[in-house]
Amino acid sequence: MDYWDGIVQRIFYRIQFEPELSEELASRIAEALVLEPIEYLTAEMEYESLAGGINDGKPLPTLVPMRQTEPQLRDFIGRVVAHLDSTRPWPTPAFTKLPAEYLAEFANSRPIARLALAVDEVSARLARRFSHDSDDGPFLLLKMRSGEVIGMFSPYWDDSTDVVVYSADSSRDATDILRELTDSGRLEPERIFVLTAESAQQSAGRYETTSIIPAFHGESEPGNTVWEGTHVDYLDDTARREFRLFGYDGLLHDSKGDLFDTSAAKTLWTPGGGRAIFVMDRNGVLYSAPFHLLGKFHHSSFLAGAPVGGAGEIEAKAGVVRLISDHSTHYQPTRKYTGQVLDSLRRQGVDTTPIVVEHHSAEE
Repeated sequence: MDYWDGIVQRIFYRIQFEPELSEELASRIAEALVLEPIEYLTAEMEYESLAGGINDGKPLPTLVPMRQTEPQLRDFIGRVVAHLDSTRPWPTPAFTKLPAEYLAEFANSRPIARLALAVDEVSARLARRFSHDSDDGPFLLLKMRSGEVIGMFSPYWDDSTDVVVYSADSSRDATDILRELTDSGRLEPERIFVLTAESAQQSAGRYETTSIIPAFHGESEPGNTVWEGTHVDYLDDTARREFRLFGYDGLLHDSKGDLFDTSAAKTLWTPGGGRAIFVMDRNGVLYSAPFHLLGKFHHSSFLAGAPVGGAGEIEAKAGVVRLISDHSTHYQPTRKYTGQVLDSLRRQGVDTTPIVVEHHSAEE
């Protein structure tokens, strides 16, 4: 893909009021392109687009009015390319912005810090714009130099516009992750407040959760006393992605992007087919499987026995959700949890008008 227009427009925007297109200015622009790549681009992608555009004589974009002549502007871009070439190998940026597709990395993540800054302030300090293509508000996803992936979200607290930081890797120590942010020199340490385990648990997700019934504790261990001769599969973060559902354009889609359909699915309660089991996590992310295997794969499998924000059966045809229930022996969710599932579907843009709600658990 060619990024010539976008990169040149960004350069013109930054230099439009400069009195002279000096060599020092060309060097500064080249340095900025390396240390602060535009959006999701890398320095190599920027270099290839600029060098290719100059060599091919591509027309200059006219969105930003410039005082210089076209030959002068082309000469300046050529000097930027030369400076980029002369500074190889380029240093790895402190962080790289990631596209919205990486939101899936945070399905079962944890909040690790509170930034005492609003979205615009964080954006200015990091020189990265927040994205706004989510029903849950602005977000900024970053891959740190170490490879750690973090997400910044707001609003999060009802009484504040502060930004919350999530880590996609629950095994890493929060202070090590946050040290990368402060070492970048972009965020002041006094603006960062590490969330304790207690405070993180209190505000970790949008929805209330309910725990697995104690009778099923230990069911994933070989030789357990819950299931005779078998044990239930508990999925890890990677394995559960296969079962994730996504809502957009009014319809529900599976992890491959296909319209979600349960016509060929079966549960232990509907052996004739047409329904699948599902759970929803604390953040409103839904998971579903077309199979339900006694002593092998149950509602508890999706989140490895962790609490859920909803669980039951789901029926869908070509992306249209027709029915959800709270039928789950493992979690026995009350009716408010089914209400949470409906709320999550609405927030994801799924049309909930056709949905029939079927209750099996007791009322609250």
